[in-house]
Amino acid sequence: MNVKRENQHLIICPDTKQFTDLVVCAANCGHKCSKYRSFITYEMLLDYVEKHPEYMIIGEIMPTQKTSPKDVNKYWIVSKDNTLQEVSEDEIMKNPQNYLDKQIWQKPPYRFEIIVTLRRIKAD
Repeated sequence: MNVKRENQHLIICPDTKQFTDLVVCAANCGHKCSKYRSFITYEMLLDYVEKHPEYMIIGEIMPTQKTSPKDVNKYWIVSKDNTLQEVSEDEIMKNPQNYLDKQIWQKPPYRFEIIVTLRRIKAD
């Protein structure tokens, strides 16, 4: 007789290769893998926190990519009306007259996103 599991939030952790509950993953995982990012929602954690007040929801800033491509240098051009335009180094070198009176900033190599996670509230 097949019995359906009550908890449908079990995944196989890519690191440990073991079955892990998503809520346990939200509280313990250090790097928040792609499975975590695709399955965990703020609403899911909010529902869990309402049932378990010993946890709270926090946000973590995580990089979206490990490294930046080294072959293309990108720059941000700030115009007089404070708008940003992203251009390559080749574009600036070929048309320098278009960028003489503008601020030029090198684009940072990393991009970040906010990931929601759980943290256990320490008892006093």
